Amino acid sequence: MILQLLGASGAGKSTLAKALSQKTGLPHLQSDHYLWPDEKFDIPRPVEEQRRMLEEDLRQFPSFILDGDVTRWFPAPPFTPDLLVLLRCPEKKRMERLRQRETLRYGQWEDPRHPHHQLTQEFLEWAACYDTAGEEEPNSLCSHLKKIAQAPCPALILWPESTETLLRRVLGAANLL
Repeated sequence: MILQLLGASGAGKSTLAKALSQKTGLPHLQSDHYLWPDEKFDIPRPVEEQRRMLEEDLRQFPSFILDGDVTRWFPAPPFTPDLLVLLRCPEKKRMERLRQRETLRYGQWEDPRHPHHQLTQEFLEWAACYDTAGEEEPNSLCSHLKKIAQAPCPALILWPESTETLLRRVLGAANLL
């Protein structure tokens, strides 16, 4: 069983993936783990290393939950999900979550003298464009809807609810209840 969760930064993919992993015992693979070498999130890993790491995990785990999209650095991923889930979240709520997350990670990043100020500003500007960016942006609503339309598997589009409700809906759709 391969479950893949898509959605904007701050939509709740990691939270849902963790809950699904706990409930099903399936490993939780995070796209950010492949992309970033550390918690600074400032310099991405080389693309070849990202691909190698994902391929190693795919050999180790025939079933898993993937939190995020890998098509930016792996245009034709070597797996086909059994269920795609697109988590939606109103932009205002997502951006509040992201600002809070950035503050937890970096402290007073809003101060222009802070070493992470510029990167956080750029990240938030990028994240705010999720709903309006075109399909040329791999992490956009447009590209995710296109992926769902072309998917050879069932797909769900879910709006914010309690984690427990989301969990029941995904497990039911994946026939894992």
